[in-house]
Amino acid sequence: MFSAVGGAHLLILLLTWGLGLVVVGAALYVVVRLAVLHALKAHTRWIDGGKP
Repeated sequence: MFSAVGGAHLLILLLTWGLGLVVVGAALYVVVRLAVLHALKAHTRWIDGGKP
C-alpha cells in the first residue's frame, strides 16, 4: 500500500495541515474575541451617554 517513505510524507503533510488549521483557528478566535469586546465597550459607552 504505502511505502515507509510515502507514509512518513503523508503523516508530515497531515500534521502540517493540522498545525495550519490550529493557527488560523486561534487567530480567528482572537480577532472575533477582540471585536466582541470592542463592541460591548462601545455599547456600554453609548448606554452610559444617554443616562440623565
